[in-house]
Amino acid sequence: MILIGFGTNDKLTSRLIRWATRSEWSHVWVEYPSGVWGGRWAAHAWADGVVKVPLERVEAVYSKRKMYECRVDLTEGLKWARKYITAEYDYGVIWNGLLLALYRATGWGWLAKAVHRNAAKYSCSEFVGGIFKASGIQGVESSGVVGGDETVGFDPELTTPGDLERFCSDSDDFWVV
Repeated sequence: MILIGFGTNDKLTSRLIRWATRSEWSHVWVEYPSGVWGGRWAAHAWADGVVKVPLERVEAVYSKRKMYECRVDLTEGLKWARKYITAEYDYGVIWNGLLLALYRATGWGWLAKAVHRNAAKYSCSEFVGGIFKASGIQGVESSGVVGGDETVGFDPELTTPGDLERFCSDSDDFWVV
């Protein structure tokens, strides 16, 4: 069974992410069983880049968690993701978070032109959002999950952990476990 995990903690970084994104969550990952290494593993992006680690490492960092069972086939998305293991972390999300907070405070649409994009690097939500998109999950292409703005299409580079959690929560393809 594949799960999508959302987590947070009381560290400053997590609090800032939650503040900037107006979300309960600061991190997202894919949890899966490994027949090769045994046990449950997590694939995600964090300071070390895109990695696969024993699930216990993620659970040790994120004391508050919410898990969704994925009831759709993620095969194509996981094939896509396999190409990006070891990709660098996308620290440009810090800039994008500041822009998001500024946009919410001012409504200045021109800020979208200042968004940082780097398709070779990934944040946690970019990585999991890319898996969803590559898997062709129903509703992703037409979903306006970015920043809760229903007029914007799905863009993994601008999707937050909170956006993905809301998507999972609203979808019949994901069940809370």
